[in-house]
Amino acid sequence: MVTIVKIPFGTWKALIRKTGWPATAKISRTKRDAEDWARRAEDEMVRGMYIQRALAERMTVEAALQGLLDSDQIRRVLEV
Repeated sequence: MVTIVKIPFGTWKALIRKTGWPATAKISRTKRDAEDWARRAEDEMVRGMYIQRALAERMTVEAALQGLLDSDQIRRVLEV
């Protein structure tokens, strides 16, 4: 089930609640963008191919590289 609401600053929030999946939301600049995203995400859920991308979308390149440098695997590769 998709709910689309207008929020402050003229943006739109699409919220998807589907049985067996965590509630998922995204904020878009236009209502059309929110509807399109919700339609695609819900379709992916039905097909079992949905991947939550929220964490990846918020991560910066600096944070990703720092995480890579902090891992033991990269140290082993660099030592070889």
